Amino acid sequence: MYHLLCKWRNFFLILAGILFVAQPIVYANESGSLKIHLDHKVIYCTAQITVADNTFSLAMQDGITVTTEWHIQVGKVRDYWLNEAIADITVIRRAKPDLLTRSWLLTDTSSGISQRVYNIEDAIRFLSSLENFPLLDRSLLLTNTLYSVSVDIKVHAGEVNTAWWANLWKPAAASMQQDFSLP
Repeated sequence: MYHLLCKWRNFFLILAGILFVAQPIVYANESGSLKIHLDHKVIYCTAQITVADNTFSLAMQDGITVTTEWHIQVGKVRDYWLNEAIADITVIRRAKPDLLTRSWLLTDTSSGISQRVYNIEDAIRFLSSLENFPLLDRSLLLTNTLYSVSVDIKVHAGEVNTAWWANLWKPAAASMQQDFSLP
């Protein structure tokens, strides 16, 4: 009986060590760049996450799907209260490798557009940046008012799991914020 209890104790100790020590496969630095472009009709956002050279490439060369989840919030800045939410946008981009043809199927789930690329640098650029992404119509904003754009990025290696136990392994994340006002 004692031998059986020792095996179970060792099993739970190893399992606890894996749960608390395990790190996500893909790491993202906390740095990146966020720029807001004001057009005469539309507000655009250009965001790029700064990642290490091998952050995406190691997983993608091994045949692992990599997904970036971009969560963009636009709010009106208020001094003595919470910011007033104006827009809440989620963009999910996925790169699924095909090891046989050494290509990557890039999918933007917000637009449904997909394309196949044969260069891993193109796939990494697709995952790590949003270029001239339209946020909202300029007519929705007031002039001479301060607004804040915050971008939260989560990087998932493998298929995105929505089960309750998926929260045990947090994906790599980065955040950026920039304030702007209309002239």
